Amino acid sequence: MAGSKSIYKVLQNKLKLGEKLTYEERQTFNFERNRELLKKQYGVRKLTDIQVRYLEKGIRYIGYWDIETSDFNPYQNFMICYCFERRDILTNKIEKYEYHITKNDISKAVKNNTFDFDYKLLQKLGKCMESVDQLIGHYAGKFDMPYFRTRCLLTKQDNLIPLYKQSKFADTWRMMKTSLKAPRNTLNNLALYTLGKSDKTHVDLEYWYKARFKDSPDWEKSIRYIIDHCRKDVTMTRKAHMKIEKFNSISGVLV
Repeated sequence: MAGSKSIYKVLQNKLKLGEKLTYEERQTFNFERNRELLKKQYGVRKLTDIQVRYLEKGIRYIGYWDIETSDFNPYQNFMICYCFERRDILTNKIEKYEYHITKNDISKAVKNNTFDFDYKLLQKLGKCMESVDQLIGHYAGKFDMPYFRTRCLLTKQDNLIPLYKQSKFADTWRMMKTSLKAPRNTLNNLALYTLGKSDKTHVDLEYWYKARFKDSPDWEKSIRYIIDHCRKDVTMTRKAHMKIEKFNSISGVLV
């Protein structure tokens, strides 16, 4: 970003003198002009290139998210927990939110003769989604978002589903697939290749199975393990994305 303002002024003077700009100069001029406009809009003295790239697409807040579920099939199953990290592009502040089903949530669902253990969880996740301009997850376009939508429909809470073209969306799985070379495009590999290490924990299905039974002596232990697993996944997703965003397009895809 060094000298960006002076470059902008030089190109601005060339235009005032009636000189034609090359294609590259025109691209640079437009980018630097946007930087100056955004600095005035947000009342800041400096903006990095990556901040400009996001802000010019209307993205200030990014929501990194991950869910854990009782089964891959959302029918007569449920979300056990979610973890959500809200990143402010302007201030670089990270806010963390999470929720897991409670014994009370399970009791209410059983009383209503349903598997809607995640009824309240879906509402809380929906509010998190509303608070950001872009959602990013790993394989979230293939699993997390379809699962969330389906659970909302099954619990008769379709009002929680972001409307078509209401939310911008990006997937680190797709970014990894097109911009990195790894044996498999897993989150574990994404962390290894971008951060040098992975905090991924083992998926011990016994814990996921016991999450159904609130009276199990291992219920709380299971929930703690699952949400810790989810928490680590979403943090790795955010950190890895912040490494690869510089050489990936800023997604303006609306879902």
